[in-house]
Amino acid sequence: MAASMSIDLNLSSKDSEPPASWQKIAQKAQLLRDSTIPREWLLGDPVSDDVRNVIKVPYTCGIMAETELALTDKDATSLLELLKSGRVGSYDVTFAFCKRAAIAHQLVNCMTEMWFDEALDRARELDRIFADSGPVGAFHGLPFSIKNTFAVKGRRSDGAYVAWYDNIAKEDGMLVKIIRDEGAVLYCKTTNPQTAMHLETTSNLYGRTLNPFNRMLTPGGSSGGEAALLAMRGSPIGLGGDGGGSIRSPAANNGLFGMKATSDRIPFVRGTSTMRGCKSFPIVAGPLCHSARDAELFMQTVLDTSPWLQEYNLVPLPWRQTTMPEKITIGLYVDDGSVMPHPPVKHALEALKVKLEADPRFEVIEWSPCKHDLGYDLIRQLYWEDGGVETMAIMESSGEPVLDLSKWVMKDSHVRPRTLKESWELNYQREEFQKEYLAHWLSAPTVPDFLVCPVGPSVAPRHETARYWGYTAIFNLLDYPAASFPTGLTASASIHLPDTDYVPRDTEFDEYNWKQYEPSAYEGAPISLQVVGRKWDCERVLKMAGMLNEVCMS
Repeated sequence: MAASMSIDLNLSSKDSEPPASWQKIAQKAQLLRDSTIPREWLLGDPVSDDVRNVIKVPYTCGIMAETELALTDKDATSLLELLKSGRVGSYDVTFAFCKRAAIAHQLVNCMTEMWFDEALDRARELDRIFADSGPVGAFHGLPFSIKNTFAVKGRRSDGAYVAWYDNIAKEDGMLVKIIRDEGAVLYCKTTNPQTAMHLETTSNLYGRTLNPFNRMLTPGGSSGGEAALLAMRGSPIGLGGDGGGSIRSPAANNGLFGMKATSDRIPFVRGTSTMRGCKSFPIVAGPLCHSARDAELFMQTVLDTSPWLQEYNLVPLPWRQTTMPEKITIGLYVDDGSVMPHPPVKHALEALKVKLEADPRFEVIEWSPCKHDLGYDLIRQLYWEDGGVETMAIMESSGEPVLDLSKWVMKDSHVRPRTLKESWELNYQREEFQKEYLAHWLSAPTVPDFLVCPVGPSVAPRHETARYWGYTAIFNLLDYPAASFPTGLTASASIHLPDTDYVPRDTEFDEYNWKQYEPSAYEGAPISLQVVGRKWDCERVLKMAGMLNEVCMS
């Protein structure tokens, strides 16, 4: 099925030869990956680089049948209803998503590996099992994409480091195994950035991933490949990870739902990682998907397997069925006090506020964030307590260049090797910040049930400009559950005019962010927002994300 290639892809070095240069390894990675796209799925007329929005290409390129397009336009929950009722088979669904994923990759460069033949074999097997004994698990027959950083048995687990390209996972990571055992069909891994610590997705190994709504913008990071693939409807649901916004930011940039739960509920053991043993900031695995109900399906399915019986550090907390307050109090803020969002984001928040105030179910209060500048400063230091030494050594071992955003995120102002005492002090400051923030929340004249705020200071940023993570990373520091949700609005040069009266603050980020705003540059980018709850309130946060999306769309 896979397209044949005449080029010799065996670039591994022999004992008598010097190691392959990083450029050759990267060339091998990209050629080998792209050679797995069947010839009949290749775009006959390549889309010009100056075409920004490629969302509609699958409908016009002539590769997909109408029935295939209809299947791939559904959310995961709808597909599972069809699969479990026998109205459609896993083979047909998987074939359609493999085809659309191949188209997506050619347009936005979102994949690290594709194994379509094996996926279709598994789909056939699931169809046979269904005919004999019924569905296999909660995800029976559903295609499921996986971020590159998670271990998938028999697949590369390189984390986008050139030096780790030949790492092959011997076993599925625990969460991937749960997904597979629940009947999902795994068919691809998606891109993440060098270091997995950018809100941009680019690496020397796989190149730059683009935002399909506007390819001059980033899909975000570090789960940017997942988000770009889902935005193109090349996947119904994907697995990502979030240590500073890496699920919520790319989900927001691509008009998706993205869930970051409180840590130690969902298993999170990646296939490739640096700083093993570091617990200074929680990284959480979670879904990127097309609906809030898909995210709830993911959370409930995983927790219904009682993963705490297999992973020692998980809290034995099943997914709970909750009810919302009769009157839901929302603390809404447009500005975190450090970086003023661009006009499209402000407009979306103001529009949502008007709708919420007109809805008898809600009470909206103005929320004053608590020292977000200090919190963001603190987590930036906690990210690299070893001074980035281990990460730099990995890149130096292959000779691959350190990308500009990697240099920025490890800049000397925040990144230096810490003594044990200094590390203890940073972690103590984190705990004190968590205490102070909770006290601030509970001391409000009207205590909010949820916060609603930007996901970032702009819609999808221009390439190489995503420097401010404060709107998302603050809730990693606090370990609060948070979910991004689409508003249905998009950035418009004719509507979202520059605010010529605003004078940027004298801070590291505000003036930089404000100078990036040129309305036409962001044309067509989805506008998303974020809802946040207190620790462990994951169920209600996700339910609230769905409710807020419905309010936005009303």
